Amino acid sequence: MNFDVADLCDDNTDKKIQVLSSDYKNYGGRKKSFGKIVTIKLDKSNWRLLELLRDEDGEGRIVVVENAKFFYGVVGDKLMAFAEKNNWAGIILNGYVRDTAYTRNIDVALYAFGTCPLRNFEKTSSSRAVQLSFGGVTFNDGDYVYLDEDGIIVSTEELL
Repeated sequence: MNFDVADLCDDNTDKKIQVLSSDYKNYGGRKKSFGKIVTIKLDKSNWRLLELLRDEDGEGRIVVVENAKFFYGVVGDKLMAFAEKNNWAGIILNGYVRDTAYTRNIDVALYAFGTCPLRNFEKTSSSRAVQLSFGGVTFNDGDYVYLDEDGIIVSTEELL
């Protein structure tokens, strides 16, 4: 991957680029990535996200997850292993992660608000392919996301 997020911003001033708040940190092993967005909205439970990462070929896409910052670890080493096995480039989560000693060694980007060792076991509802808004950014299914150690940007059109 030969791009830098800062350069993409400089080279595309004519396009509407959104920048995710720097409150989100990378807990995954991949430091640079880009791809089409798949959105999913959870209600505490990660069951639908687990099914997505385990059962679908990610084809280099990035899943953006809204979990309203419920204080549960939504993604850990098991979901990250599924993501890596099934070609997901990254996960951006408005929530918390766990097992970070292991997730940092898995070749998938994992951006989240923080960590929490507690997991929710209750099965709750979820929605897919919905518009999500957090961290100062609106995410739509099919938009493009680019990330590196300088930050995360979102565009409605491909920049590379």
